[in-house]
Amino acid sequence: MRLLPFPVPITADQEIAACIAMRKQWTCYKTVLLFLSMKDEIDTEPLIKAVFEDKKSVFVPKIIKNSLHFFRITDLNGLEIGAFNIREPRSGVELTDQDFPACIVTPGLAFDRNGRRLGRGKGYYDRFFAEIDRKNLPYVSIGLCSAEHVVDEVPFQAFDKKVDVVIVVDSVKKF
Repeated sequence: MRLLPFPVPITADQEIAACIAMRKQWTCYKTVLLFLSMKDEIDTEPLIKAVFEDKKSVFVPKIIKNSLHFFRITDLNGLEIGAFNIREPRSGVELTDQDFPACIVTPGLAFDRNGRRLGRGKGYYDRFFAEIDRKNLPYVSIGLCSAEHVVDEVPFQAFDKKVDVVIVVDSVKKF
């Protein structure tokens, strides 16, 4: 596990997208799973646009029957407010095993220097990771957060899944 903070403060969303898009963990995957950010998270729309420009497939999450599902989007117009007041795709092609290997960018309320993440308490991402691990699907997981969300230690249980890399930026776009 490596913590990859940016060496200088990055404030413009396009600069954040450009820096992340150059990372090895990003460039070697044709499929990218990205969360649609809430107001206290790094704005992922520039990253989604970078995926479109790179001709990669981008999938975003939707909660269906208390489970996390990912659907491919080709633009940002087909989104609606879904579970927990989070933007979700209205419809689309659902992620399949054939879409792997994938780069999975995950949100978190906090991350520690060991790659442990604190989610919002429902376990959606942990269950999703457990399912793709059970299928032995190849992926890299990236935690994305602002500097104030990096803490000394995150509570961790046996079913929690660490991320492979944490990318830390110095600003969060407030909507």
